[in-house]
Amino acid sequence: MSPPDPHAVAEPPVEALSSTAVAGLQRLRALIDDVRRRTRGWIWVESAALLALALAGGFWATMAFDWAVEPPVWVRVALLVAALAALFWLVRRTLVGRLATPLGDAALATLVERGHPEFRDSLSTAVELSTRPPDGVDRGLLERTIGEAAAVAERVDPDTLFRRRRLLVMALAGGVAAATIVGLFVARPAVAGVWARRMLLLDDTPWPRRVHLVAEGFVDGVRKVARGTDVDVVVSADASREVPEVVELRGRPVRGGGWRSDRMGTRGGVEGSRQAFGHVVKGVTEDMEIEVRGGDARIRGLRLVAVDAPALERLECTATLPDYLGGGQRTVASSRVLQVPRGSMVDVVFHATKPLVAAAVTLPAPGAAAGGESAETIASLDVAEGAPPRAIAARIGPVDGERTINASFTDVDGLANREPIAIVVVAVPDEPPQVAVRMRGISTAVTPAARIPLVGAVSDDHGLASAAVSVAVKEGSTHVVPVDRVRAGAAMVEFTDDAPEVVTLETLGLTPGGTIAVRLAARDGCALASGPNEGASDDWSLDVVAPETLMAMLEAREILLRRRFESVVSDVALSRERLAAAHVSRPAADGDASRPATDDDADDAAAADGEGGDGVALEVARLADAAARAAGETAEISESFRAIRAELDNNRMLTPELEDRLVTQIAEPLRTVAAADLPALAAAAKAAGPADRDALLGRVDAVLAKMRAVLDKMMELESYNEVIEILRDVIRTQEEIRSETLRRQRQRAKEVLERP
Repeated sequence: MSPPDPHAVAEPPVEALSSTAVAGLQRLRALIDDVRRRTRGWIWVESAALLALALAGGFWATMAFDWAVEPPVWVRVALLVAALAALFWLVRRTLVGRLATPLGDAALATLVERGHPEFRDSLSTAVELSTRPPDGVDRGLLERTIGEAAAVAERVDPDTLFRRRRLLVMALAGGVAAATIVGLFVARPAVAGVWARRMLLLDDTPWPRRVHLVAEGFVDGVRKVARGTDVDVVVSADASREVPEVVELRGRPVRGGGWRSDRMGTRGGVEGSRQAFGHVVKGVTEDMEIEVRGGDARIRGLRLVAVDAPALERLECTATLPDYLGGGQRTVASSRVLQVPRGSMVDVVFHATKPLVAAAVTLPAPGAAAGGESAETIASLDVAEGAPPRAIAARIGPVDGERTINASFTDVDGLANREPIAIVVVAVPDEPPQVAVRMRGISTAVTPAARIPLVGAVSDDHGLASAAVSVAVKEGSTHVVPVDRVRAGAAMVEFTDDAPEVVTLETLGLTPGGTIAVRLAARDGCALASGPNEGASDDWSLDVVAPETLMAMLEAREILLRRRFESVVSDVALSRERLAAAHVSRPAADGDASRPATDDDADDAAAADGEGGDGVALEVARLADAAARAAGETAEISESFRAIRAELDNNRMLTPELEDRLVTQIAEPLRTVAAADLPALAAAAKAAGPADRDALLGRVDAVLAKMRAVLDKMMELESYNEVIEILRDVIRTQEEIRSETLRRQRQRAKEVLERP
């Protein structure tokens, strides 16, 4: 047995109703079942129409939005999810929910009565009473009500209960909406396929456009650019299609920020089948998202990735020296200016900061611009496979003058250095030898038998070849004396005081009365076309004199030195006298009474007025200054006497007696006084107070005694020189008598020969 219909009219007991009533009740039941069936059919048709309209609306809306915007995948996923949610809500509300709503007999009877007032509630009353227990219902009344309702039901058309026109319109609308989708898939399967791939398969297939734009330089939507540079973004429009009037470039930083729009300008006219549009993005320092819009075309998903351009990490330079410098290699300090010896071969290695796929080292012609057509490529690099290197090497030379090397890099990102890396190679010329020598123990005159000691140093930046001393006689020949101590290849030769270079004049046959010029010259080993370089000392001009003439000159110098030392002794003695008389209130009267008063005496008197102790302190300070000055002067005088001794020795005029007088009796005592006695006196005076005056006076007297003893030796030497001068006069007289005698003898002989 089939289960009973819960919405069917309840069957009253057979014994309760007559056969006529039962037949009428069955007719009422058939009417209500028909209405129920038609209602459910209405719900299905209306829901299907609404669903078709919703599907069509969603299809065309998503297609229009996707075509206009071409959003990224996540936006399309959101749209698809929203559309499915709307459809689910629509099905649940218009179909499932309405079908789940119970359609009872009473509700349907009421619905029928609203469309047919002639029932006068008999249909709903008959349905309601037939469901009650028999004991509570009047059988006659029930049968009469059923009969009235059944009579009216014979004339009821269930179709009049529904708005068939509205349902038909909705059904047609839904069909037309569904037909548009089907028609698109049939008529334009490519367009429908793009929608299906983009919305259902979430593919990034672009929509076909009237305008076709292509962004140049982007690989898979990415273009790597050098950080901090201006980037020229170029977009090409297919001229065989519609060319847009305006192309807009939109960009924003990847890390966040608003979009900025710029209009791209046209680049020339139509070339071939393309029209170029471009815009320069200034100073790209970080990654940027780029979009391009022109006409109905859209290019999205472009990105500018800012990376560091290749740069010079370090530079290695090695110079191979020319043969005249001994050959071999020398490492040159890395800098933008490389200084190498002239004639060297230069090997340069450029190390980049990134792996390279291409590189070139060029050598512009002299005076040509970097990268010009006249530039010579001396090294290149083109990596097709394998691990890309990070360095490129090049060689130039022999270097003569100044040359510029330009290096260009292209890294694995396809970026090139904006400006060529310029390295200047400067050929350092071979400098001439440096001759820093002087004559020792020679003043302005020499005797024909003299020897000239030279002290100092001769050096060259790479190596000496030879050296020689030239002695040029005025209005005569030039004598060249090689310096054997200068050997080829030596970088420096020193002539010390203990081992000077000595030039002997005795072998040159010089005569008194002439003038010579002495010079030391040196040459290096430069083997270039310009030849070796030569350096020379100053020219020393010397008078050639007789020994007695030179002795007279030296004696005159001794007299000047004695007078200079007399002044030193007098200065110290005067300071001593002032200190001794410092207790007198008017110190201007102290000292030598015969000496006329001076401005200094007036100043001293003014300073010494008042307490005697202040005057003593002032004179002690003055004594210290006088002792310090005297020490310096005495040391210079001592060296001057030693210089006289050296000059006598170099001119072969030094005798043991002269050396004893000049050195032992004068120069050595003067040096002792200058190095010990006078500095000690100055130190004692600086540390002494007024109470130490007497002790200080004793020290001054002791020093003065030593100084005066040396001065006496100078006076004895002057007396000795006077005796020597008398002997010289006698010798000159004898020479004159002898010359005159010889002259007279020759004259007489000539007269005898001339007699007939």
